Amino acid sequence: MRTQRTQEWGELGELALRELASAAGGVRAVHSAIARRTFTAVRLGVGPAVLPTQLMHDAIAAGTYASIEAACTGAAKAVGALTRGDHVTEDDPRPSPSHTALGAQTIAVLHGLIGDDMERSARALAYPMSIRVDGRPVPPQYRALAVAFPHAGAHLVVFLHGLVETESAWRLGGRPTYGERLDSEADTTSIFLRYNTGRRIATNGADLSNLLEQLVTAWPVRVHRITLVGHSMGGLVSRSAAHQAAESGRRWVDLLTDVFTLGTPHLGAPLAHGVHMAAAAMALAPETRPFSKLLARRSAGVRDLIHGSITEEDGHARYTDSFDVGAATDISVPDRVRHHHASAVVTGNPRNPVGIFVGDGLVRTDSAGGRNKLRNIGLRPDDGLAINNAHHFTLLNDQRVYSWMRRALVDDPMTNTSDPGSAS
Repeated sequence: MRTQRTQEWGELGELALRELASAAGGVRAVHSAIARRTFTAVRLGVGPAVLPTQLMHDAIAAGTYASIEAACTGAAKAVGALTRGDHVTEDDPRPSPSHTALGAQTIAVLHGLIGDDMERSARALAYPMSIRVDGRPVPPQYRALAVAFPHAGAHLVVFLHGLVETESAWRLGGRPTYGERLDSEADTTSIFLRYNTGRRIATNGADLSNLLEQLVTAWPVRVHRITLVGHSMGGLVSRSAAHQAAESGRRWVDLLTDVFTLGTPHLGAPLAHGVHMAAAAMALAPETRPFSKLLARRSAGVRDLIHGSITEEDGHARYTDSFDVGAATDISVPDRVRHHHASAVVTGNPRNPVGIFVGDGLVRTDSAGGRNKLRNIGLRPDDGLAINNAHHFTLLNDQRVYSWMRRALVDDPMTNTSDPGSAS
């Protein structure tokens, strides 16, 4: 069998070459559209005499671009062939890209852009949702969990990163993570997950629900309480998992007491909406249509951010790229679970019009709070935190957020329950 490192490097090379071939095709389309418009204008003044020049130009251009595309596609197939099959290699002690911080981040960016497509074309890189310790996956099995978590406790705090992030994002600035601090100060056991953010949010929510069900069963000690913490898209995945678990009667959701969503676009993200509209506008002209097709390749996960969709039936992921943005369906949060929500503004004064309009740079405060004039998912204003002089990624590791989180989990009698349920 080939090592995982060889498979991942091979798929990265194959993917890069295929994308290069696709880019060459896009450049060819732009070139052709501009050339057609130019020769049409020249023909109005010169007449049919321009036709031989146009035919020669088109033939040379077509041959050049076809050669580039064929070379890249052929190289991609060759690289892919080297990483498939029943060849045997010696064990490679060097880590796989996905086990290193830089390699994992590179793959995470690819996930966010085309992660749904990678599930079909890059099996090693499109790894499933997994628990990660020191960059390596830990299966939800008793022995593996006992080794990875030698001080396993009864209160699990599960962290989910956002779009194009990994579990390393929680260590912003090299500081201890929220989880590490909670474990030392609040007697919790923190678990960091990694997942393919390009998949549909509902699909990742289902995977999270399945993983938590296995985790509760295999955990070395009896689990008394579960808390979910999600940054950005991770908050939507958390809500989706809880919703689906409640619908299907999963055991783990009975242990869930708190969900923290940090900078989560519950009502959608302006950037996702803007990209969708840009793709529709660019499709109107031949010269910009290739760029529209490029934007149209964005992942299903990004499309779900238009409305903050958390169910398979809801949202825009399957809509064509037109100016229509579809309809939003609001899934209210359950009453039994307390949903804490944090937002940020880039300005010093939270009432500054710029801060209100921009929010944290990616998510507006009304979306992070789940409430505006048209929509309301049921988050309580009293359970929210708003910080200023901060951006979207500040929420990953900030003293103000940590203090708020710790108070809610340790000092607040409304959430400091001893045993809301049990599972073994």
